[in-house]
Amino acid sequence: MKNYHMTIRILFTILTLTWAVFMTLPASAAELVVTRYFTGIWDQPKQESQGIVLQIIDQEVDGHKKAVAYWFTYGDDMSTAWYMAIGHAEGDQVLMSLYTADGVQFMEDDATGDTHVNAVGTLNLNFKNCNKGVAAYEIDEVGTGNFEIVRLASLYNSRCSGGISDDTPSNAKPLMLDVDLEPAREGIMGKGKAKFWERVDRSDFHVSAEGIADGTYDIMICDPLESVGSLTVAGGEGATQFRSPEAYGKELLSFDPRDCVIELHDGAGAVLSSGENVLAGKDRGDNGGGHGHGNGKTEISVALDYMGDAPEAEGEASYLEKNNSTEFEVEIKGVPAGSYALWVGNELRGQIVVDVDEDDDDDKLKGKLRFSDPQKDDREFLDFDPRGLLVEVYNDADLLFDVFFPD
Repeated sequence: MKNYHMTIRILFTILTLTWAVFMTLPASAAELVVTRYFTGIWDQPKQESQGIVLQIIDQEVDGHKKAVAYWFTYGDDMSTAWYMAIGHAEGDQVLMSLYTADGVQFMEDDATGDTHVNAVGTLNLNFKNCNKGVAAYEIDEVGTGNFEIVRLASLYNSRCSGGISDDTPSNAKPLMLDVDLEPAREGIMGKGKAKFWERVDRSDFHVSAEGIADGTYDIMICDPLESVGSLTVAGGEGATQFRSPEAYGKELLSFDPRDCVIELHDGAGAVLSSGENVLAGKDRGDNGGGHGHGNGKTEISVALDYMGDAPEAEGEASYLEKNNSTEFEVEIKGVPAGSYALWVGNELRGQIVVDVDEDDDDDKLKGKLRFSDPQKDDREFLDFDPRGLLVEVYNDADLLFDVFFPD
């Protein structure tokens, strides 16, 4: 540590042999955000036995996540040496000040102050995905340069997505937020809605519009407004879906839309806007039993998202409130015969038994679980309101279907 003229090195040969096969699944090429799951050991594949230990730690007051890194390398005397870097995560980057120390003996007692520690430059990490990135350094007495980094090891039982769900607390309760989008200028007759759902292992953000001119619109959020994607309207309606972790047909959710104004823009500016409102929840009151006490009719039906690999699998959840009674049912089909657990609002509500229906011309295996209030002979008692809740279907511990049921 007595010489600042260090090459860019770290002692990682043994770790490389041990951990070479342990790589998390890569995030897609979509824009990502550095999350806590970027914590780990990062190797320098083009340098001998060198790399970085990165830690994403507590969040700062300004909203940035703090970052600490240890860059292990060699000095001009070819002896092992290291730098320490401290900074914060910002988007897909980690921006840090670089420090070194000298004049400290092996196992020397702790001393007051930090007279042995000196700021010597900067170290910035720019990530392409969850497994690859580029490090750029600027050191006072060495100069500037950059090198590739690849993930060597990650946190135990973690799966990096590069989306905001990576940072969801493990004790988070299911959350659903929504806001209406109204015409933002004269001559606009349509409407829209923005919804955000969060649970421990996933976050979703949907923006939809109808009744506006066909075309492509920028999705703008927060203050100041920032474009996060686009929405295409065809036949008078359209929708864009974001998810973290990313899923087929849905863009990576690498931004947090909560407490934000949501707008759709064309070349002339805002078309639909949440106005003075922000993306927030609504008080739904008591979600217990006792539905259907009026003479009106409410009917809701929604397809379930399928997580498995059976090509013909599909599911649907439906709700009907009419003539002082309420019915709710969930049907799945195209999956192997067996019993599947139905969870609604994070509570087990019963089992869906999938088998052959001899009275149905459709030869797919199927099963259905029905509820009603008042209870009917062929149904379970409906003592909960599924609207606004997460509906899930499990095969043992594996999640097969889910959807946030509309309210």
